[in-house]
Amino acid sequence: MKKLSKVLIIVFGSLAGFILLFLLGFRLYFRIPVSSYYKVSKKAFVIPDTNRNFVSQGLTYDEKAENFYLTGYMKDNSACPVYIVNKNSKKLIKTIKLSNPDNTPFVNHCGGLSLYQNNIYIAGGHDNCLYVFDKNEIDQAENKSSVTYKNIISLETEDDMIGVAFTTTDKDMLIAGEFYRLPQYPTSPKHEITTIDGTNNAIALAFTLSDNKAVPSYVYSLPGNVQGMAFSDEKIYVSTSWGLSFSNILIYDRSKITSNGTMTVLDTEVPLYILDSSSLEKTIKTAPMSEEIELIDGKLYQVNESASNKYVFGKFTGGKYSYYSEF
Repeated sequence: MKKLSKVLIIVFGSLAGFILLFLLGFRLYFRIPVSSYYKVSKKAFVIPDTNRNFVSQGLTYDEKAENFYLTGYMKDNSACPVYIVNKNSKKLIKTIKLSNPDNTPFVNHCGGLSLYQNNIYIAGGHDNCLYVFDKNEIDQAENKSSVTYKNIISLETEDDMIGVAFTTTDKDMLIAGEFYRLPQYPTSPKHEITTIDGTNNAIALAFTLSDNKAVPSYVYSLPGNVQGMAFSDEKIYVSTSWGLSFSNILIYDRSKITSNGTMTVLDTEVPLYILDSSSLEKTIKTAPMSEEIELIDGKLYQVNESASNKYVFGKFTGGKYSYYSEF
Protein backbone atom coordinates (compact mmCIF):
# COMPACT_ATOMS: atom_id res chain seq x y z
CA MET A 1 0.00 0.00 0.00
CA LYS A 2 2.85 2.37 0.88
CA LYS A 3 4.52 1.53 -2.42
CA LEU A 4 1.32 2.36 -4.32
CA SER A 5 1.03 5.67 -2.46
CA LYS A 6 4.59 6.58 -3.40
CA VAL A 7 3.90 5.72 -7.03
CA LEU A 8 0.76 7.87 -7.03
CA ILE A 9 2.63 10.76 -5.42
CA ILE A 10 5.35 10.51 -8.08
CA VAL A 11 2.77 10.30 -10.90
CA PHE A 12 0.68 13.22 -9.68
CA GLY A 13 3.78 15.24 -8.85
CA SER A 14 5.16 14.66 -12.34
CA LEU A 15 1.78 15.57 -13.87
CA ALA A 16 1.57 18.77 -11.82
CA GLY A 17 5.13 19.65 -12.82
CA PHE A 18 4.35 19.04 -16.47
CA ILE A 19 1.25 21.27 -16.28
CA LEU A 20 3.24 24.04 -14.59
CA LEU A 21 5.97 23.81 -17.21
CA PHE A 22 3.38 23.84 -19.98
CA LEU A 23 1.68 26.94 -18.58
CA LEU A 24 5.03 28.66 -18.11
CA GLY A 25 6.02 27.87 -21.69
CA PHE A 26 2.62 29.00 -22.90
CA ARG A 27 2.97 32.30 -21.07
CA LEU A 28 6.49 32.87 -22.36
CA TYR A 29 5.37 32.09 -25.93
CA PHE A 30 2.86 34.96 -25.81
CA ARG A 31 4.92 37.35 -23.66
CA ILE A 32 8.50 37.24 -24.99
CA PRO A 33 7.71 38.45 -28.54
CA VAL A 34 6.03 41.53 -27.04
CA SER A 35 8.34 42.01 -24.05
CA SER A 36 9.26 45.51 -25.27
CA TYR A 37 5.58 46.45 -25.04
CA TYR A 38 5.24 45.18 -21.48
CA LYS A 39 8.43 47.00 -20.46
CA VAL A 40 6.79 50.35 -21.23
CA SER A 41 3.29 49.37 -20.02
CA LYS A 42 1.57 49.29 -16.66
CA LYS A 43 -1.59 47.60 -15.44
CA ALA A 44 -4.49 50.06 -15.35
CA PHE A 45 -7.24 47.84 -13.90
CA VAL A 46 -8.69 44.35 -14.05
CA ILE A 47 -11.22 43.92 -16.87
CA PRO A 48 -14.44 42.94 -15.06
CA ASP A 49 -16.15 39.56 -15.31
CA THR A 50 -13.68 37.86 -17.63
CA ASN A 51 -14.46 34.68 -15.65
CA ARG A 52 -18.21 35.29 -15.96
CA ASN A 53 -18.64 35.21 -19.74
CA PHE A 54 -17.83 38.86 -20.50
CA VAL A 55 -15.97 39.38 -23.81
CA SER A 56 -14.39 42.83 -23.67
CA GLN A 57 -14.66 45.08 -26.74
CA GLY A 58 -15.08 48.77 -25.96
CA LEU A 59 -13.47 51.45 -23.79
CA THR A 60 -14.20 55.13 -23.24
CA TYR A 61 -13.43 57.65 -20.49
CA ASP A 62 -15.19 60.39 -18.54
CA GLU A 63 -12.52 62.97 -17.74
CA LYS A 64 -14.64 64.86 -15.20
CA ALA A 65 -15.53 61.82 -13.05
CA GLU A 66 -12.27 60.00 -13.90
CA ASN A 67 -14.20 56.86 -14.75
CA PHE A 68 -13.77 54.32 -17.51
CA TYR A 69 -16.80 52.81 -19.25
CA LEU A 70 -16.40 49.37 -20.77
CA THR A 71 -18.69 47.26 -22.88
CA GLY A 72 -18.69 44.10 -24.96
CA TYR A 73 -20.90 41.06 -25.21
CA MET A 74 -21.62 37.97 -23.14
CA LYS A 75 -20.55 34.49 -24.21
CA ASP A 76 -23.83 33.07 -22.87
CA ASN A 77 -25.90 35.60 -24.88
CA SER A 78 -27.25 37.33 -21.79
CA ALA A 79 -27.71 41.11 -21.71
CA CYS A 80 -24.68 43.16 -22.74
CA PRO A 81 -23.18 45.16 -19.86
CA VAL A 82 -21.64 48.54 -19.30
CA TYR A 83 -19.06 48.54 -16.52
CA ILE A 84 -17.91 51.69 -14.75
CA VAL A 85 -14.37 51.48 -13.35
CA ASN A 86 -12.65 54.31 -11.48
CA LYS A 87 -9.26 55.25 -12.91
CA ASN A 88 -7.66 56.12 -9.56
CA SER A 89 -8.95 53.34 -7.31
CA LYS A 90 -8.93 50.79 -10.18
CA LYS A 91 -12.15 49.44 -8.67
CA LEU A 92 -15.38 48.45 -10.37
CA ILE A 93 -18.03 50.97 -9.34
CA LYS A 94 -21.04 49.24 -10.83
CA THR A 95 -22.43 47.08 -13.59
CA ILE A 96 -25.37 48.10 -15.77
CA LYS A 97 -27.22 45.64 -18.00
CA LEU A 98 -28.49 46.99 -21.32
CA SER A 99 -32.02 46.41 -22.56
CA ASN A 100 -34.24 47.09 -25.56
CA PRO A 101 -37.28 49.41 -25.40
CA ASP A 102 -39.53 46.36 -24.93
CA ASN A 103 -37.43 45.41 -21.85
CA THR A 104 -35.89 42.37 -23.51
CA PRO A 105 -32.13 41.93 -22.98
CA PHE A 106 -29.91 43.88 -25.38
CA VAL A 107 -27.70 41.13 -26.82
CA ASN A 108 -26.07 42.81 -29.81
CA HIS A 109 -22.35 42.44 -30.45
CA CYS A 110 -21.59 45.79 -28.71
CA GLY A 111 -18.31 46.31 -30.51
CA GLY A 112 -17.23 49.55 -28.88
CA LEU A 113 -18.53 52.63 -27.12
CA SER A 114 -17.84 56.35 -26.95
CA LEU A 115 -18.84 59.19 -24.65
CA TYR A 116 -20.09 62.17 -26.68
CA GLN A 117 -22.27 65.12 -25.62
CA ASN A 118 -23.59 63.45 -22.45
CA ASN A 119 -24.59 60.28 -24.25
CA ILE A 120 -22.90 56.93 -24.62
CA TYR A 121 -22.85 55.62 -28.19
CA ILE A 122 -22.45 51.88 -28.66
CA ALA A 123 -21.36 50.36 -31.97
CA GLY A 124 -24.18 48.44 -33.62
CA GLY A 125 -22.08 46.16 -35.83
CA HIS A 126 -24.12 44.53 -38.59
CA ASP A 127 -27.09 46.75 -37.67
CA ASN A 128 -25.14 49.61 -39.31
CA CYS A 129 -25.89 52.06 -36.54
CA LEU A 130 -24.98 53.48 -33.17
CA TYR A 131 -27.22 52.83 -30.18
CA VAL A 132 -27.62 55.88 -27.97
CA PHE A 133 -27.77 55.54 -24.18
CA ASP A 134 -28.26 58.43 -21.77
CA LYS A 135 -25.04 58.76 -19.75
CA ASN A 136 -26.80 60.37 -16.80
CA GLU A 137 -29.28 57.52 -16.67
CA ILE A 138 -26.43 55.00 -16.60
CA ASP A 139 -24.57 57.02 -13.95
CA GLN A 140 -27.63 57.26 -11.71
CA ALA A 141 -28.90 53.72 -12.19
CA GLU A 142 -28.55 51.22 -9.37
CA ASN A 143 -25.90 48.57 -9.57
CA LYS A 144 -26.97 45.58 -11.71
CA SER A 145 -30.11 47.35 -12.94
CA SER A 146 -31.05 47.74 -16.61
CA VAL A 147 -30.96 50.79 -18.87
CA THR A 148 -32.67 51.07 -22.25
CA TYR A 149 -31.26 52.82 -25.29
CA LYS A 150 -33.14 56.00 -26.16
CA ASN A 151 -32.31 56.36 -29.84
CA ILE A 152 -30.58 54.88 -32.87
CA ILE A 153 -28.24 56.77 -35.20
CA SER A 154 -28.46 55.09 -38.58
CA LEU A 155 -25.31 54.81 -40.66
CA GLU A 156 -27.00 53.30 -43.67
CA THR A 157 -28.55 54.59 -46.88
CA GLU A 158 -29.93 52.81 -49.94
CA ASP A 159 -26.49 52.97 -51.56
CA ASP A 160 -24.09 52.67 -48.63
CA MET A 161 -23.64 51.38 -45.10
CA ILE A 162 -21.11 51.32 -42.28
CA GLY A 163 -21.06 48.19 -40.14
CA VAL A 164 -19.84 49.96 -37.00
CA ALA A 165 -17.20 47.86 -35.24
CA PHE A 166 -15.85 50.66 -33.04
CA THR A 167 -16.57 54.26 -32.18
CA THR A 168 -14.46 57.09 -30.80
CA THR A 169 -14.23 60.87 -30.79
CA ASP A 170 -11.81 63.50 -32.06
CA LYS A 171 -12.49 66.93 -30.60
CA ASP A 172 -16.07 67.79 -31.63
CA MET A 173 -16.45 64.82 -33.98
CA LEU A 174 -18.03 61.44 -33.37
CA ILE A 175 -16.26 58.73 -35.35
CA ALA A 176 -17.63 55.36 -36.46
CA GLY A 177 -15.23 52.80 -37.90
CA GLU A 178 -15.64 49.44 -39.57
CA PHE A 179 -13.66 46.19 -39.42
CA TYR A 180 -12.54 44.52 -42.64
CA ARG A 181 -11.35 40.95 -43.07
CA LEU A 182 -12.44 38.44 -45.68
CA PRO A 183 -14.37 36.25 -45.85
CA GLN A 184 -16.05 36.88 -42.50
CA TYR A 185 -16.18 40.68 -42.48
CA PRO A 186 -16.60 42.30 -45.90
CA THR A 187 -17.27 46.02 -46.31
CA SER A 188 -18.95 48.04 -49.00
CA PRO A 189 -17.01 47.96 -52.32
CA LYS A 190 -17.43 51.74 -52.34
CA HIS A 191 -14.99 51.95 -49.45
CA GLU A 192 -12.14 50.37 -51.41
CA ILE A 193 -9.20 52.72 -51.99
CA THR A 194 -5.88 52.05 -53.70
CA THR A 195 -2.94 53.19 -51.57
CA ILE A 196 0.84 53.10 -51.97
CA ASP A 197 0.74 49.86 -49.93
CA GLY A 198 -2.01 48.13 -51.88
CA THR A 199 -5.68 48.42 -50.97
CA ASN A 200 -7.61 49.79 -47.99
CA ASN A 201 -11.13 48.41 -47.67
CA ALA A 202 -12.45 49.98 -44.47
CA ILE A 203 -13.32 53.49 -43.38
CA ALA A 204 -13.84 55.55 -40.25
CA LEU A 205 -16.39 58.32 -40.73
CA ALA A 206 -16.15 61.55 -38.74
CA PHE A 207 -19.50 63.28 -38.30
CA THR A 208 -21.62 65.53 -36.14
CA LEU A 209 -25.27 65.12 -35.25
CA SER A 210 -28.31 67.14 -36.25
CA ASP A 211 -31.82 66.06 -35.25
CA ASN A 212 -30.42 62.64 -34.32
CA LYS A 213 -29.00 62.15 -37.80
CA ALA A 214 -25.37 61.75 -38.81
CA VAL A 215 -23.92 64.70 -40.75
CA PRO A 216 -20.73 63.41 -42.42
CA SER A 217 -17.71 65.70 -42.24
CA TYR A 218 -14.69 63.70 -43.45
CA VAL A 219 -13.52 60.11 -43.71
CA TYR A 220 -10.39 58.08 -43.04
CA SER A 221 -9.47 55.15 -45.28
CA LEU A 222 -8.24 52.28 -43.08
CA PRO A 223 -6.29 49.06 -43.47
CA GLY A 224 -7.86 45.76 -42.42
CA ASN A 225 -8.31 44.36 -38.89
CA VAL A 226 -8.86 47.74 -37.19
CA GLN A 227 -10.42 47.39 -33.73
CA GLY A 228 -10.16 50.96 -32.47
CA MET A 229 -8.69 54.45 -32.94
CA ALA A 230 -7.51 57.27 -30.70
CA PHE A 231 -6.42 60.82 -31.52
CA SER A 232 -4.05 63.47 -30.22
CA ASP A 233 -3.22 66.78 -31.88
CA GLU A 234 -0.12 65.24 -33.47
CA LYS A 235 -0.87 61.52 -33.79
CA ILE A 236 -3.51 59.01 -34.79
CA TYR A 237 -3.35 55.65 -33.00
CA VAL A 238 -4.90 52.57 -34.60
CA SER A 239 -5.42 49.22 -32.87
CA THR A 240 -5.36 46.15 -35.14
CA SER A 241 -5.80 42.49 -34.26
CA TRP A 242 -7.14 39.19 -35.49
CA GLY A 243 -7.31 35.80 -33.78
CA LEU A 244 -4.15 34.48 -32.11
CA SER A 245 -1.87 36.70 -34.17
CA PHE A 246 -0.08 39.43 -32.24
CA SER A 247 -1.88 42.76 -32.23
CA ASN A 248 -0.38 46.04 -33.37
CA ILE A 249 -0.69 49.69 -32.46
CA LEU A 250 -0.09 51.75 -35.61
CA ILE A 251 0.98 55.33 -34.92
CA TYR A 252 0.44 57.87 -37.71
CA ASP A 253 1.85 61.39 -37.96
CA ARG A 254 -1.11 63.71 -38.56
CA SER A 255 1.06 66.36 -40.21
CA LYS A 256 1.80 63.88 -43.01
CA ILE A 257 -1.82 62.88 -43.59
CA THR A 258 -3.15 65.14 -46.32
CA SER A 259 -6.47 65.16 -48.13
CA ASN A 260 -6.61 62.67 -50.99
CA GLY A 261 -9.61 63.98 -52.86
CA THR A 262 -13.09 62.99 -51.75
CA MET A 263 -15.24 59.94 -51.09
CA THR A 264 -19.01 59.71 -51.16
CA VAL A 265 -20.16 58.17 -47.88
CA LEU A 266 -23.81 57.82 -46.88
CA ASP A 267 -24.74 59.83 -49.98
CA THR A 268 -22.51 62.74 -48.92
CA GLU A 269 -19.26 63.76 -50.59
CA VAL A 270 -16.60 64.42 -47.95
CA PRO A 271 -12.80 64.93 -47.83
CA LEU A 272 -10.83 61.68 -47.82
CA TYR A 273 -7.73 61.01 -45.70
CA ILE A 274 -5.76 57.83 -46.35
CA LEU A 275 -3.85 56.03 -43.60
CA ASP A 276 -0.90 54.22 -45.17
CA SER A 277 2.86 53.90 -44.84
CA SER A 278 3.46 57.46 -46.06
CA SER A 279 2.34 58.77 -42.67
CA LEU A 280 3.03 55.69 -40.52
CA GLU A 281 5.55 56.68 -37.87
CA LYS A 282 5.79 53.54 -35.75
CA THR A 283 4.29 50.08 -35.25
CA ILE A 284 4.11 48.61 -31.73
CA LYS A 285 3.53 44.85 -31.45
CA THR A 286 1.21 43.98 -28.55
CA ALA A 287 -0.56 40.93 -27.13
CA PRO A 288 -3.13 39.10 -29.28
CA MET A 289 -6.78 40.20 -29.28
CA SER A 290 -6.37 43.89 -28.52
CA GLU A 291 -9.66 45.78 -28.87
CA GLU A 292 -10.55 49.46 -28.38
CA ILE A 293 -8.02 52.04 -27.22
CA GLU A 294 -8.32 55.35 -25.40
CA LEU A 295 -5.75 58.15 -25.09
CA ILE A 296 -5.71 59.90 -21.70
CA ASP A 297 -3.07 62.48 -20.72
CA GLY A 298 -0.63 61.08 -23.25
CA LYS A 299 -1.13 57.48 -22.08
CA LEU A 300 -2.70 54.92 -24.39
CA TYR A 301 -5.07 52.48 -22.66
CA GLN A 302 -6.31 49.32 -24.30
CA VAL A 303 -8.61 46.41 -23.49
CA ASN A 304 -8.23 42.82 -24.60
CA GLU A 305 -10.65 39.92 -25.06
CA SER A 306 -8.16 37.05 -24.70
CA ALA A 307 -8.89 36.32 -21.01
CA SER A 308 -12.61 35.85 -21.56
CA ASN A 309 -14.20 32.43 -21.15
CA LYS A 310 -14.62 32.42 -24.92
CA TYR A 311 -10.85 32.39 -25.61
CA VAL A 312 -9.36 31.46 -22.18
CA PHE A 313 -5.63 31.64 -23.03
CA GLY A 314 -5.33 35.24 -21.86
CA LYS A 315 -6.03 34.11 -18.30
CA PHE A 316 -2.43 32.80 -18.30
CA THR A 317 -0.78 35.66 -20.19
CA GLY A 318 -2.03 38.80 -18.44
CA GLY A 319 -5.01 39.37 -20.73
CA LYS A 320 -7.35 40.07 -17.84
CA TYR A 321 -5.80 43.52 -17.38
CA SER A 322 -6.20 46.78 -19.22
CA TYR A 323 -2.72 48.17 -19.77
CA TYR A 324 -1.56 51.70 -20.49
CA SER A 325 1.59 52.83 -22.25
CA GLU A 326 3.41 55.97 -23.34
CA PHE A 327 4.87 55.68 -26.83
